[in-house]
Amino acid sequence: MEKTINQEVSKKMPLWYTPAWASRSISVAISVILMMQVTYYSTEVLGLGAGVVGVILLVSKLFDGITDLLVGFAIDRTDTKLGKARPYELFIIPLWILIILLFSTPNFGETGKIIYVFIMYTLIFSVCSTFLMASETVYLGRAVQERTKQGKLLSISGALTMLFSVAISTILPSLMATLGTQPGGWTKISLILGIPMMLMGLIRFVAIKEIRTIDSEAKEEKISIKKGISILKQNKYIFILSLIILGANLVQNIVSVAGTYYFTYVIGNLSLLGIAGLVGLAAPFILLLFPVAIRTIGAVKFVKIGLILATIANILRFIFPTNLPVVFLTGMISGTGASTITMMNSYFILQCIDYGEQKTGTRVEGLPTSVTNFAAKIGQGIAAVSVGFVMALGGYIGSQAEQSASAIFSIRSLYSLIPAVICMLMLIALHFYDIEKKMESISQ
Repeated sequence: MEKTINQEVSKKMPLWYTPAWASRSISVAISVILMMQVTYYSTEVLGLGAGVVGVILLVSKLFDGITDLLVGFAIDRTDTKLGKARPYELFIIPLWILIILLFSTPNFGETGKIIYVFIMYTLIFSVCSTFLMASETVYLGRAVQERTKQGKLLSISGALTMLFSVAISTILPSLMATLGTQPGGWTKISLILGIPMMLMGLIRFVAIKEIRTIDSEAKEEKISIKKGISILKQNKYIFILSLIILGANLVQNIVSVAGTYYFTYVIGNLSLLGIAGLVGLAAPFILLLFPVAIRTIGAVKFVKIGLILATIANILRFIFPTNLPVVFLTGMISGTGASTITMMNSYFILQCIDYGEQKTGTRVEGLPTSVTNFAAKIGQGIAAVSVGFVMALGGYIGSQAEQSASAIFSIRSLYSLIPAVICMLMLIALHFYDIEKKMESISQ
């Protein structure tokens, strides 16, 4: 027997529902924006080499393969009064506490700093972020079960998340330029962002319940990890989607991390990075077209259009590296292209979950989500390594006022040419993601 809670949501979502749902997404997005500055913080404040930092972050990501699988398995076997995914929302609290501790690294010496950064970074992403992201899609599927409403909720929530992200991306460079140069400045920055975002991140947990929870009279099948993996292997679309999500996170993280260096050494004014963020305020509203795209051209075609535009934008930015109007406009377009995937990934993951259920007769929710989350984190890890490796290869020297021509070229490539190539590879992968056609035949 199923217990239904907040049944009015299944009929019509109240006005407060979308911002309440977006609250935790906003909190996590801001945490990611701040964490994207770990490379900059480690090289410019802690004095670690860019290549060393890249290796630290990549090695940390290797732990995610284990934790993602275990967390997905745990979610599939969760059965509480709060629901299947909702309890894991509370990981937003240790997430922000650990971030504040990371940006307050004590002066342990070089080796001590490396170990400390590695431990904090691993706990943040391999534990806290893993639980939060792995439960996201499962929570959505149990809070709003109608596909069109899920698309609408994700599009509006994604727009709100991007608006907050752009706002913080605009403010952060100013904080870095002022507080970041002071002793203990990064601790202050992390506290200014961390405390309000921690509180905001709890709103979804308090306000939104799962529509369907399992009571003592009807227990869901406890799927073994072996059976779960066996079912997962039969769903090729979850692996194609994972590659696409990996690429989207790779693009976003490379551009975000390289952006600080780009505006410092190519443009010559770090504060202009904030203006680039203001220009990006127009991007979130494009996501509001997602529900319309679902009904007309289809979600996949909508993503393809975004990636084509992002590819063109990145190439233009490489050709005109110091033309500010071009840099600002192409930055907005490029960011929107990747966001159509990262902000809407729950919609596509739920498609894969439904497809897998129809094909195998068993619904597995946690493991498919964990696979895509692992792909996203691998993308973030590769991005960190790529930035450190490419800049080190170009001869970049941290804290040096003037950089060599080869170092400048490496920064330009990271901010434009490399993202363009990745976007083209994502378009190729999307060609094989024809799940919408399969879902139509299944629905019929």
